[in-house]
Amino acid sequence: MNWDHLEYFLAVARTGSLSGAAKQLGVNHSTVARRLEKLEQQLGSILFHRLSNGYQLTEYGFKLQQQAVAVEDQINQIQRVFKSHDSELNGSLRVTKPSSGALNLQPIFADFLRQYPEIDLHIDAVSQFSDLSRLEADVAIRFVETAPEGLVADKLGFMPMYIYGSSELIKQVNSQSPEDYPWVIQHGPKVQIDSEADLLAHYPDTKIVMRTSSYNEVYEAICSGVGVGFLSPLRLPPSHTLQALAPERFSFGSNIWLLTHPDLLDNARVKVFKEFLLSRAAKLLVTQ
Repeated sequence: MNWDHLEYFLAVARTGSLSGAAKQLGVNHSTVARRLEKLEQQLGSILFHRLSNGYQLTEYGFKLQQQAVAVEDQINQIQRVFKSHDSELNGSLRVTKPSSGALNLQPIFADFLRQYPEIDLHIDAVSQFSDLSRLEADVAIRFVETAPEGLVADKLGFMPMYIYGSSELIKQVNSQSPEDYPWVIQHGPKVQIDSEADLLAHYPDTKIVMRTSSYNEVYEAICSGVGVGFLSPLRLPPSHTLQALAPERFSFGSNIWLLTHPDLLDNARVKVFKEFLLSRAAKLLVTQ
């Protein structure tokens, strides 16, 4: 049996659709369909119910998924073992980071590439957490309060967030209650940190006048006086005229972690990247 067929099968099982699997694997829709059809022909079994709202595993598909995951784990383990002994400072290094525009590490990435020009840096700004055990990334940067178990974690720092508004709007409303202001919220399927639920849980009468998946759009809307919203002072330009709403009362944020799989600790590219990022991050991030 061709392992590639199982890889395509697992992608469909995990995403629930041909299009989702195609996006995950970096191929087109028809390629996934052909691979899945060949696998079903080889096994003589229907693996998915083709429903109007997606693909659902059949009983045979569920049994195959259990076996295929075990095979996948073994293959990934072999790949990690060989990759861990890679002592070359050239080739690819894949890093995932939050898709939120609140964290700008581009100056560090640029300096890293100037020092290590033979390393091919792949940066994926993603909303979902990449699975390091499946080698979806070599290194991950995540906004989480506590580092996940089973991974090597180094704390990069803390991302502070405050409620900002234009000085004109805050003067006009003249209140320290968030509910008295119109709000601009970063929201959507590609947003890793969705602040709307937390905001409404504490202030259910809040009026949200604008939602956008773009952090930069939130910033521009707040500057235009549309409303107040969550911004990080680390990304505000020196010339900004925004005002934080009662920062002594309304202070938020998240820890930022640098994560990698234990099997990759001796990989040369991973080691130099981690050391470089940890040495430089203190200049950009608040440590707590």
